[in-house]
Amino acid sequence: PREEFMLKVVQLSELLAIRHCVFVMGPPASGKTETWKTLRKAREIMGISMEVQDLNPKSVSTNELYGYIVLKTREWKDGLLSKIMRDLGSRTKDNGEDDTSPKWILLDGDLDANWIESMNSVMDDNRMLTLASNERVPLKSHMRMIFEIRDLVYATPATVSRAGILYISATEGYQWRCLIDSWLLRHCTPDPTKKANQQTMLFTNEVRDNFQGLFNQYCEPTLKFFKKRLQPVIPVEEVTLIGNLLNMLDCLLTPAILADYDVMQNNFCFCCVWSFGSILTISDDGTDYAAEFSTWWKTTWKDVKIVASANNTVFDFWLDPETSKFNPWSKSPYFYTATYKSPDPINQITVPTTETCSISFWLENLINKSHPILVCGPAGTGKTQNVNGVLKKLSKEDGTSIFRYATINFNFYTTSTILQSTMFSHLEKKTGSNFGPPGKYRLIYFLDDLNLPEVDPYNTQSAISLLRQQMEYKHWFDRAKLQVQNILNTQIVAGMNPTAGSFLVDPRLQRHFTTFAMGMPEAPSLVTIYETFLGGHLSTFSGELSASAFWNSLIKAALTLHTSVVQTFRKTAANFHYEFNVRHLSNVFQGLIASKKDRFTSAEKFVLLWLHESERVYGDRLVCKADIEKYNQLVQLQVKRSFPTCNTSRYYALENAWPLIFCHFTKDGDPEYDQVMGTNLEDLKKNLEIQLRDFNNNENNTAMFLDLFDDAIKHVARIVRILRNESGHALLVGVGGSGKRSLARLASHICEYTVKQISISSKYGENEFKEDLRKMYFVIVDQLSRSEDKGGVVFLLTDSQITNEKFLIYLNDLLASGDIPDLFAMEDMDNIVNMVPTVCVMAGSKDRKEIIKFFQGEIRKRLHLCLCFSPVGDDFRSRARKFPALVNCTVIDWFQPWPKEALLSVGKEKLKEISDLLGSDDSRTGIENFMPFSFVSVNQCAERFFQVERRYVYTTPKSYLELLQLYKNILKKKVKEYAGAIERLEKGLQKLKDTGDTVARLEVELKVKLEQAEDKKAVASGIAETVNKEKAKVEVESKKASEEAAKCAVIQAEVTEKQRSTLEDLAKAEPAVQQAMEALDSLNKKDLGECKTMSKPPTGVDDVFGATMVLLAGVHPNIVITKQGKVKDFKWDACKKQVLGNIPEYIEYLQKFKDIVDAGQVPTTNWKEVREFLEKEHFKPDIIATKNKAAAGLCSWVVNIVMYYDILITVEPKR
Repeated sequence: PREEFMLKVVQLSELLAIRHCVFVMGPPASGKTETWKTLRKAREIMGISMEVQDLNPKSVSTNELYGYIVLKTREWKDGLLSKIMRDLGSRTKDNGEDDTSPKWILLDGDLDANWIESMNSVMDDNRMLTLASNERVPLKSHMRMIFEIRDLVYATPATVSRAGILYISATEGYQWRCLIDSWLLRHCTPDPTKKANQQTMLFTNEVRDNFQGLFNQYCEPTLKFFKKRLQPVIPVEEVTLIGNLLNMLDCLLTPAILADYDVMQNNFCFCCVWSFGSILTISDDGTDYAAEFSTWWKTTWKDVKIVASANNTVFDFWLDPETSKFNPWSKSPYFYTATYKSPDPINQITVPTTETCSISFWLENLINKSHPILVCGPAGTGKTQNVNGVLKKLSKEDGTSIFRYATINFNFYTTSTILQSTMFSHLEKKTGSNFGPPGKYRLIYFLDDLNLPEVDPYNTQSAISLLRQQMEYKHWFDRAKLQVQNILNTQIVAGMNPTAGSFLVDPRLQRHFTTFAMGMPEAPSLVTIYETFLGGHLSTFSGELSASAFWNSLIKAALTLHTSVVQTFRKTAANFHYEFNVRHLSNVFQGLIASKKDRFTSAEKFVLLWLHESERVYGDRLVCKADIEKYNQLVQLQVKRSFPTCNTSRYYALENAWPLIFCHFTKDGDPEYDQVMGTNLEDLKKNLEIQLRDFNNNENNTAMFLDLFDDAIKHVARIVRILRNESGHALLVGVGGSGKRSLARLASHICEYTVKQISISSKYGENEFKEDLRKMYFVIVDQLSRSEDKGGVVFLLTDSQITNEKFLIYLNDLLASGDIPDLFAMEDMDNIVNMVPTVCVMAGSKDRKEIIKFFQGEIRKRLHLCLCFSPVGDDFRSRARKFPALVNCTVIDWFQPWPKEALLSVGKEKLKEISDLLGSDDSRTGIENFMPFSFVSVNQCAERFFQVERRYVYTTPKSYLELLQLYKNILKKKVKEYAGAIERLEKGLQKLKDTGDTVARLEVELKVKLEQAEDKKAVASGIAETVNKEKAKVEVESKKASEEAAKCAVIQAEVTEKQRSTLEDLAKAEPAVQQAMEALDSLNKKDLGECKTMSKPPTGVDDVFGATMVLLAGVHPNIVITKQGKVKDFKWDACKKQVLGNIPEYIEYLQKFKDIVDAGQVPTTNWKEVREFLEKEHFKPDIIATKNKAAAGLCSWVVNIVMYYDILITVEPKR
């Protein structure tokens, strides 16, 4: 140790003597941990027994740290820190006295106001931790708290003033020198705790001096240049760079190397180049820092010649351990000649390049030495594929490998709890508190997208904090039992995209990794890759297509076009998906490989296919007409340069351009990928109309009435192209009403795939979403069980259906890795294995692991996501940031605004049903032309409004459809109103005429009736006298009727009162029924099964089961009764046989017992007999709960069902 380091150790010792809380603060890799560890070791050497308990407070929630009250049960749940303080303070010696030896609680994690403020009472003179349970836990005089932190950004002055502070600076640079000294000392001094065969390679004094000279010669100048001129892909500390160098040296050094200084120097320089240069790549502004470092190295250190020519970089060469000379990576064992056989998917084949060979070499060597590795680079650079390739190679299941690996994909919602649970699921208990992978294997965790978890307001991520605790201290805490779990024989390999998620991870974690930057492969490597694929495919073709000159020209043209697209369309906040990488270039060539030699016989047609595939990959992602025009100019320029004899201008004409479309349905029943010939799309439209009619004729489908204008036809062709590819996932982006879902359904029908959608309700949540995913998987299982070679499932999902953002976790995993972890329980996987063995055996899979692997491969092939998102608002951007696979692992089809021709076509189609209301041909034509004109005019006004007011007004195709529907509705309404008015007027005129005729007729009739009235008047006078007499009689009878009515009213009031009383009694019975049913809901087969295993139940438990037997006597067929209807035997053995012999049947009878009571089918004897049990003092649910959980539920049910019966028999007479 150097003097600066020893000074910090002494200062920490002095602070701990006068302060009970100390902040050890400093940047990452400044030596904070080693400072307190050295002090602890020094005191132990002096005979002072010490105990240190570490905890990262950010790896758990604040509740888990201090403890909390469970709201449902009102029980106190202890916290980690409170338990640690209490346990350390209550330690005793063997003789029973208090153990007052020094004890340190190390809180190694970043400060934030959530947890540190609760420590103020501990840090001040009170030395007391006050919990929410009102418990006060003291920090005793022999106990100290050490806070190992990075800074005090989120600490308040009140917190800072309560503790001593030891700041360790890294600017002096002594840390990396200490690291070298420690490494040399370790290699020069035998470790007494290790056996001879476990010792590190020991150096002689001469070797040590040689290494010291090499470190002095190379390290400091290289560090100075690195710090001054270079920009790594992520920030890195000096100590980390030197640590990488030492790790790499440990990987390569052998006794033979140490015997020759020149060989040792070559190995040192090789490691030095990669320890400093592995983290360099091309920056966003185009600066190639790796090349700049290579140039500096070649000009500065000329005594060791690594490169063969000026055109090479130092990273292009590998140190051959046999010859100790530098050779190109193509001569290393990691390079091999890859071959391609069509039509295998490109993403399943790895073509070795200089970049992949070098990283694979270091990955293997560092993993074998258990060093953590971080592969860092933008999306689509092959990080995951490269790491998976190395891990599969290292973990071969041939009995020779000691490695196994597990992949964990991080996402926005990955927390420490989720990460701990996922990592722990791959471990098994060893001895005591030790856990590790099964057997004697070493488990490698591959953590992909390491920087994706959500960053909290204090700039930390709980998952990262947990990972750092596991890597530094080799343990974490059981969250339920609050006990340490030591994690053995595991190591970490991680990958991340520094342009996504939180961009960076906690530097205190990152410093532990040896970082490798993966950028876009160099042009020669790309040519090698795509020559393998395209050359292997076209080698079977005839004519000029089989000539290497043609496909070499095509590959160079494709690479040039890709570079032009990358440089022209830059990623911005608005166009966040303008990110073009190797994945997109591979998609272009995957489309070229879909060609068949009998369909493509000329170079011009193949060039057109390349243009089409490029447009699908690049052009379909562009968001506006201006960008599309720029892209078309790039394409035409590239074609003129590379293929001047090809006539492609007619496909890019500004007016009357020919359609450039290749699809799988150019002719009826022809699934081959071919070009749509002709100057228009009429033939293709007729074919699609047939497919649409076939879709509508299927009774399982909801009929769609689509107007297939040219743009709609093109989108169908694009979607079919995506879905036809293995692992083809579509992201359809367009404003509402664009037709995304309808066209996706039609495309799926053409592909003969099953479309699945979710049905959203108020209760639809994460579990229901997982269940729907499982159902989709089982559709594919059914296809496999029937040995169907083709078929698939399209999961059609719109952004409006994403009611819970966590739905996207599963979709992100599916897109990124082709699999959803832990989607199926073990039982479900057993069912799957049993359902698909036939087809698996045909494919060469025999055992369980191979069948599961085969099934997962089929899921990747057959399950296609079709996501329909709207670009309006921030949701799309936010989701793409949180879940990068939504954009990176899908093919985007951006729905442009409908052209005027499409608007006119749709308008004509929608107005057909009211054509008879539109009047003359001129009138109808004018209305049909006005509709698109008005919509375009409003769009233009909206653009001007945005330019002036900076406010959006969204007009979508849905708005246009609503306009058409509104016009139709208004027109129909007005026509109906006018027709009604005319009819009403006509009826009025007819009414007036009819009234005149009626009046004339009535005058004649009136004269006759007046004469008749006089005659009848005389008769009426006689009748009046008779009526008066009868009226007197009626009054007498009316009085009698009133008296009877009063009596009836009294009776009616009594009946109403009885009804009210009956309803109140019934209402009182409802809580008893509800509590009885809730008690039944708490039962489960497992708890009752445990009761069955009891040889002698606790007191009271047998009475509970006896009470249920009494109630079920004469109802449950298994209960034996006497002639009087009473239970014959209450003994526990009889109970287990009669009741618990068939637990599901027992539960079923309990659940339907209320209905049996309501039906009056329970013997009266049962109710009398059961009251003997209810009168017992211990027959109460809370008392029984202390003895058995299941018996408590049954006890509650008995009490409440008897209460319900008592109320019921009270009510019955009233009924």
